[in-house]
Amino acid sequence: MSLPTMCSVTDAASRSGLAVYRVRVLCAEGAVQSIRCGRRILVNLDSLAAYLNGTDTPAAAEAEGVRRVN
Repeated sequence: MSLPTMCSVTDAASRSGLAVYRVRVLCAEGAVQSIRCGRRILVNLDSLAAYLNGTDTPAAAEAEGVRRVN
């Protein structure tokens, strides 16, 4: 089983070169997978990389048993 690499919005922005507000917008729109942990938003770096590369979904997001919890 492989777990996705997650990091804060600020870390994701610095790693990708995007502005913090842009990463937040991408997460809110659902273009990039993320999860809210209390007040923090954790961004799936594989999903962010897939978005930046122009692919629909990363391979890790299609793993069996992985689903979004609301």
